[in-house]
Amino acid sequence: MIIDSHMHLIRSKCFDKPTYDWLGQSIPSDTNIDDLVNWMKKAGIVKAVCMAQDMSRIWNSEFGEVAVAEAFKKYPDFFIPFCSVEPLDKAGRFCQEKFDYFKSMIEDHNYRGVLITPPYGQFMSNDKSLYPFYEYAQKQDIVVQYHHSAAGGPTVLAHTKYAQMVNLNDVIFDFPNLKVVVEHIGYPWSEYLFTLMVNDKNLYTDLAMLYKRPYWLTWNMVMAKETGVIDRVMFASDFVAANNDLFSENPTNDFIEWIEFVRTGMNKICEKSGWPLFTESEINGILYENAAKLYNC
Repeated sequence: MIIDSHMHLIRSKCFDKPTYDWLGQSIPSDTNIDDLVNWMKKAGIVKAVCMAQDMSRIWNSEFGEVAVAEAFKKYPDFFIPFCSVEPLDKAGRFCQEKFDYFKSMIEDHNYRGVLITPPYGQFMSNDKSLYPFYEYAQKQDIVVQYHHSAAGGPTVLAHTKYAQMVNLNDVIFDFPNLKVVVEHIGYPWSEYLFTLMVNDKNLYTDLAMLYKRPYWLTWNMVMAKETGVIDRVMFASDFVAANNDLFSENPTNDFIEWIEFVRTGMNKICEKSGWPLFTESEINGILYENAAKLYNC
């Protein structure tokens, strides 16, 4: 069994075309939800943490909160839904409208967490204007998930200076019981992230979008093992759309390839490199058990 701990559902109409044309970025095509669930199940995925992505503050786009709502309604036993908000308004102030929406999705619609993406919204995660969101999330015992990483390619959407890991250090210090997930093992500050994970047992991370860097990923998993935090690393696909970014026209094949890399590929690299091997328990943890523990499923 596999849990995909981080993927996206979209509606192309929720992207602002003039903005994306100006940026030179293409807008992904919608994915039929039945096809997506079928692709994932064929790969052995039994649950998926799904979210849109709010980028309305700077880029006038929000991926498609409606897509998450529709998918969760249709497949409530498969999807673990998150909302996504940018906590600041366009003037850089606390956004009451987004806070009210956040509370409604948690209290009225049984969502399990919230996605916040500082580099896309050009704000710092330790900005005190965000703290009411963290206070509420900690009280409700839900997950705050961050894109707290550099972008993996030549994108102009995400500014790296807003993703520095030192900002997150302030947040986990001020909210010691807050459940946090950092996507992409905090690339390129993974070692710093693992140190924070040693300090905070509520801090998790995922492997999304890193499978095409097999040696770098494997070495970082060796470091996670050495620092004793590999039990909080989770498999994730970061799916957005077929034929988009790293995904082919048949995403099942991509899911299977990446799952198999975690299951056997990392240990093949370790054997060649003289690095410690990963145990079956550690591998099963990444693929299923760590996410199941976090989401109690």
